[in-house]
Amino acid sequence: MKFKVDRGLLPVKIHFFFFFAALGPLLPQINVFGKQLGVSPAVMGLVTAVLPLLWAAAKPLFGYIVDYWPNRRKFVFMMLILIMSGAYCCLWFLPMPDEPETAEPILESVYQLNDTVYVKEYTNNTDAILEKYSCHWNCTRDEKFQVYLTNTTYINTVYVDHEGNISCSLLHMQSDDVREGDITCLPMKDCNLLCYDETLLKDMDSFNRSERDSGVSNGSSSDVLEKDGDKMSNTDAVEIDGSFYTTFTFWAFVVLMCVGTVAFNVANCIGDAVCFDVLGPERGSRYGSQRAWGTAGYGVTALLGGWLIDLMSGTSRNKDFTPAFIVAIVATVIDLGACRRLSLPSLSSPDDAGKALRDVLRIPRVLVFITFAVVVGVFDSFIIYYMFWFLEELAETTGSMDQIKLIEGVVVAAQSFIGELLFFFFSGRIIKRWGYGTTLTFCLFCYGVRLALISVIQHPWHLVFIESIMQGPTYALCYSAIVGYAAHVAPEGYSATVQGIVAGMDDGVGFALGSLVGGQLYSRAGGRGSFRIFAGMALVASGVHALLFATVTRNDKDEQKQAEIALPEVEKMLPDEASNAIYRPTVVPIAAEKQKNGDR
Repeated sequence: MKFKVDRGLLPVKIHFFFFFAALGPLLPQINVFGKQLGVSPAVMGLVTAVLPLLWAAAKPLFGYIVDYWPNRRKFVFMMLILIMSGAYCCLWFLPMPDEPETAEPILESVYQLNDTVYVKEYTNNTDAILEKYSCHWNCTRDEKFQVYLTNTTYINTVYVDHEGNISCSLLHMQSDDVREGDITCLPMKDCNLLCYDETLLKDMDSFNRSERDSGVSNGSSSDVLEKDGDKMSNTDAVEIDGSFYTTFTFWAFVVLMCVGTVAFNVANCIGDAVCFDVLGPERGSRYGSQRAWGTAGYGVTALLGGWLIDLMSGTSRNKDFTPAFIVAIVATVIDLGACRRLSLPSLSSPDDAGKALRDVLRIPRVLVFITFAVVVGVFDSFIIYYMFWFLEELAETTGSMDQIKLIEGVVVAAQSFIGELLFFFFSGRIIKRWGYGTTLTFCLFCYGVRLALISVIQHPWHLVFIESIMQGPTYALCYSAIVGYAAHVAPEGYSATVQGIVAGMDDGVGFALGSLVGGQLYSRAGGRGSFRIFAGMALVASGVHALLFATVTRNDKDEQKQAEIALPEVEKMLPDEASNAIYRPTVVPIAAEKQKNGDR
């Protein structure tokens, strides 16, 4: 079989590759970039809930502008790409919080979950070499307690210097049993024990007192250690008192994130419409094979960027994102060069003042489709914004923080090269065989399975296997169905507008709901709990959609007659013979029908 490249489609392929290559090292990291600045999950949920509402309004607006002035669509498209990369890369200049020089815990993550801990009375004649530490659990605000521990990474015995009876309550643990005079306790579930050297604490207290007496405060050392939380740092101290959310750094992050993300989503939507314009109606089914190049670019730079970030950051807790921004700038320059070479067909502006568009949006099956596009957006939003957040928390408990950016890069690469490439490439055949309705039901079911599997992982590397399998039948297949159906039902001259409306409901309203609900749920139920709740929601949505699919299919002929009566002068319904799809091309322009029949 001879491999043949369609030179006319080469600029489209290059655009998709480098457009998403610019996003690969940045987009998956935006939330954890904010986390490193000091933004909490709840606040991040509020920020990312506002973003989709902005692009939900911007997508159809810019889509209509592009449709109304089709000769300017390349210029508008390129300007959006430039604004997107410019805003994201300006994040490069935001100051990161200083790492505490002496506040690093001496022992961290002492006990693994479900371990049994022996508690003994401390005596000077103990054979083990013990040091005194001040400890606390990272998931509560209980007071600290003092224990003697061995300087090892795994400890199953603690020694307490306490007059009177020794009990598990002294260590904020539950009693388990008493064996041969030794007390056994159960550590707090899903918590880590953070411990600090008593000598270090005394030295730092003395240092801070002298600084306060001299009128100087550096906001570090013991002030940081006195804070409760998952990790003790300057960022946590700032967040706790709320002052971080009034700083220039926080609001600059919010504004740049808003501008960059809105520009990306609008440019992506218009890019899909441009792709369909270049392909034309005869080659519309080849969209997936063009979009697959974007998946490849995204995967390559996500992996490269993650590896370079870890390489430059070393063992530092605060990651250096410089390589990600450099990769994004280079990819954007190449993408803009490819866009200049795009040869777009001439299109006429719509002249019916939007009547055809309004009529299409009244079709019941189109409304059902848009409704479930919102549901899909909810799940995509939660995965995009909080999967890596959960992964980094898991990395902290498993000692994998020095590799976390590499792991995240491998996850994105696995999503792209194994899951998305395959399903983008064959999405046209799958949708043609199953129909849009059955395809969407299947995707919703797969979202439920994917979310449930994420909730049970025990190590960050486990996510690579899950995402390599589940990204394809969820995001890739569902995205192809959404943009494909939007292209099919769009009236003549409204391609970008309909793409904007459908995409605005999917990753606009849907993303807003997912971000808002997801952020609050994550703060209350934690990572595992929130992923399990969303998994149940996805499975229920799959069942509801299957039921609606069966109902609408059963009443298909009646709906067709009603639509023909409602739109006699604008469009005719296509026959439904030999098809069981709920979502399918339903209309053709009257002008095309007359031309086909010889203008009779």
